[in-house]
Amino acid sequence: MKRVVYATAAIVAPLLALANPNDDFDRSLKLAEQKGCFECHTLGRSYIGPSFAAIARHYRRDPEARDRLPYIIRGGSAGHWGERFVMWPRPNLSDAEVQQLVRWILSQ
Repeated sequence: MKRVVYATAAIVAPLLALANPNDDFDRSLKLAEQKGCFECHTLGRSYIGPSFAAIARHYRRDPEARDRLPYIIRGGSAGHWGERFVMWPRPNLSDAEVQQLVRWILSQ
């Protein structure tokens, strides 16, 4: 008798991420492009807003950053990076999208 084992997404997804961690980076990069993040931010240098690398450095030692950044992304911000930087709110992002973007930004 043959035994069939079914793998659930909860089991397979982490294994796939381990197999190719760049896939998550690429998916998140594409999401950031689709959601307009690159209108003001870049990967490595300040443009209109701070670079994603600068944001990651700024929040690197902040244990509450993963909880706080979704509110900043969704609600917008002013004054976090000086008077000249104002981030427009992005209320149309889903919880999953915001969490994916936060993980990606902090991984820079």
